[in-house]
Amino acid sequence: MNVVKFIAPARAAAAVAAALLVLAGCESVSLSKKIDYKSVSSAPALELPPDLTSPQYDDRYNVTTASGLAVQNATRPKSGEMIAANANPEAKIVRGGTERWLVAKATPEQAWNTVRQFWLDNGFVLAIEQPALGVMETDWAENRAEVPQDLLRRSIGKIGDFLFSTYKRDKFRARIERGVDPGTVEIYVSHRGMEQLPTAKIDSSSPTAFAWAVLPPNPGLEAEMLSRLLTRFGLTEAQAKEQVQTVGGPAVERARLEKAADGTSRLVVDDNFDRAWRRVGLALDRISFTVVDRDRSTGIYFVRYADPELEKADKGWFTKLQFWKDTAEKPEQYRILVTQADPRCTISVQDPAGAPDKSANGEKILSLLRDQLK
Repeated sequence: MNVVKFIAPARAAAAVAAALLVLAGCESVSLSKKIDYKSVSSAPALELPPDLTSPQYDDRYNVTTASGLAVQNATRPKSGEMIAANANPEAKIVRGGTERWLVAKATPEQAWNTVRQFWLDNGFVLAIEQPALGVMETDWAENRAEVPQDLLRRSIGKIGDFLFSTYKRDKFRARIERGVDPGTVEIYVSHRGMEQLPTAKIDSSSPTAFAWAVLPPNPGLEAEMLSRLLTRFGLTEAQAKEQVQTVGGPAVERARLEKAADGTSRLVVDDNFDRAWRRVGLALDRISFTVVDRDRSTGIYFVRYADPELEKADKGWFTKLQFWKDTAEKPEQYRILVTQADPRCTISVQDPAGAPDKSANGEKILSLLRDQLK
């Protein structure tokens, strides 16, 4: 359901009238795009969900990262050699299970700068930039294409654009990894959504209140962003759409839970180490765990969860993530271990010291990962 908020009706009436007078006799153009994002951080008057905080790093996890991106060059002016080549016939979308990612011939630095400029050009503000980890995340943005183009909206046009707002917000996280093949990179995009919903009234005379609720990741939006990103690596729009459709067949379940010899649970995935490592990284992005660091040589993701905006969300899809509320112990960090077990891989949860996590929390983390990897 597309619900649209009309901001401050009484106060905006004069602005609406003025806009109509200015636009009288002018022909308005209706947007036909299904995606047209505009960051909401430039509109302080609009009430937004609280944002993520930057992760606090732990010196115990100060290990060499796999991406090896050049931090010092992240904000320098971009020369032609620092942007991915316009003609990149090897750029493509790959699918593993329910995940898709982009593979292109480029250096990590070129990929970083290209992806960064892509978000900025598409109306996003970057809230998190961590070149050393190959991770960037946009601020919350609203899809202006979801605002219905009715007579009033078309008449007011751009002048009255600030008067209309949707009840949904989206943000995206991009992660860049060195590819399996030399000279290539892999780019992963994950989506997060929030929707403003009415809360229960105390009584019939009380005003309607709204609260932000978490939406599940939208694979369709992730695929759309990957398709658009492909055009930055030299493909035409038609070629990019064909790439998405080609890998859009039914997914085969590739992950299942089982008990290990020591009685702990583990996740078994039908992938080799390279693919399992990347799929786990994307799954962690989707379920909102913060990857503090990672060490591909040992197959370990060092993760933690600290997302105050979601703790305030209404019960719904995210309820099963809030398992820490039911336990006295609140471990801040976990280690997700990916191990090659030919021809498959196993995924297990460890505590910060590296011992198997036998708690109910570890079981639930594996269950969440399975939901994303199956």
